[in-house]
Amino acid sequence: MEFFSWVSSKVSSAVDSVSSFASSAWDKAKEVAGSTLDWMADKAEGFVGKVKEVWTKVKPFIEKVVRPGLKIAAEWSAKNLPTFPWVSSALTSFDKALEVLLAWDQSEMAKKVDAAIKWAIQKARDLRNTWLSEAEMAEAEEHEENLRKARDDVRGDAAKALDLARLITSYAQLATRIKDVLENNAIADFQHYLRLRAAQKLLEDTEQRLVEAMDIHSITADDLFLTEVAAELLKPRPQLSGEQTERLDSIVLQRFGKKLIPFVFEELIMAWGVNLKAQEEEWKQLSDGVSEQKMQLRRLEVGQRLAELTVEEAAQLAALQAELPKLAAQMEYKRKRTNEMRNYVFAGEGFLQMLEKTEEDFAGEEYLIEDSATAGMLIIDCAQGEKTWEDLSEEQRCLIVDFANIFEEASRARAERLVEVAA
Repeated sequence: MEFFSWVSSKVSSAVDSVSSFASSAWDKAKEVAGSTLDWMADKAEGFVGKVKEVWTKVKPFIEKVVRPGLKIAAEWSAKNLPTFPWVSSALTSFDKALEVLLAWDQSEMAKKVDAAIKWAIQKARDLRNTWLSEAEMAEAEEHEENLRKARDDVRGDAAKALDLARLITSYAQLATRIKDVLENNAIADFQHYLRLRAAQKLLEDTEQRLVEAMDIHSITADDLFLTEVAAELLKPRPQLSGEQTERLDSIVLQRFGKKLIPFVFEELIMAWGVNLKAQEEEWKQLSDGVSEQKMQLRRLEVGQRLAELTVEEAAQLAALQAELPKLAAQMEYKRKRTNEMRNYVFAGEGFLQMLEKTEEDFAGEEYLIEDSATAGMLIIDCAQGEKTWEDLSEEQRCLIVDFANIFEEASRARAERLVEVAA
């Protein structure tokens, strides 16, 4: 089972265990919506093109989002560390932690922790530009492990200080791993893309926390948990327990204002929306080019009938007669693929809204609940059976098209948010 299928099942089971008031139709619509998005993520290359093609169009925006350019960060001075709001209390608490370790006759561990703290402070001087070499990554892992071990022997502010140092160390490693994926274009599939984007957003939240922290108490166990989860998401086969998934769901809702499943899957709709817009622009350019060449062809054919063509014009006419049918066929194929894509992308927005909203949000539009379940099952059937758009009946295609049309505006607006954030 794919990772996000598993997450969906864990979150859904947790929700079902605490709520039994939703109607069966609504329950069915949400279940199908989640399954459809997961199938679309898993089988997306059959719907919207290969992940490498989509990634090429989305990557320029994603790279900019990685470093959101927080205004407060611009005010930091790399040479004047005390301007960090949390530094004054952290330095004192770091000393307390070392004193505790020495008191427990752990001088060797105290030396290791001292090195880890100094390393973290050095990296925090230029937090947003912290990229680690292979050797530094190994060093960071060692520092993180030492901080983790020492944490069990200290309490109070001393423990909070070690948590802060560990968070900075985890942040540096996570930022580097994400950068490596981006630079190497190492996106294996859409499930991998979703994990990368989830990790990026958790990284951004950690950065914001470090930027805005006024003292060491501003950093919580949840911050460390999120960096651990983000690092796990970048693995080829990430694993989270049911308890971890429920905790992540709760934190994401608190910090991002949405549940885990829509938090994850909205990235799929955003990416496809950006890709669709690029595809539409490519089709328009090709269409405009074909129209222009058709006008040239007609002009030259008229000239030929009047015996007014030069040698160069005659050669141009022959070239157009040979090439224009190929370009027209290419244009028609791109038009067809673009129309198919828009149906799946906009329908995906509808499925996502089923996960984001409540049944009450669809008051007066209850038909959408039933239609979403029907459209979702059709798309799953296509994904499972490798069916094409043409394999669907006219009635089935019309249902998906009608459902997609309703959510077109919302889908385009969601994709535009990714572009705007990166601008």
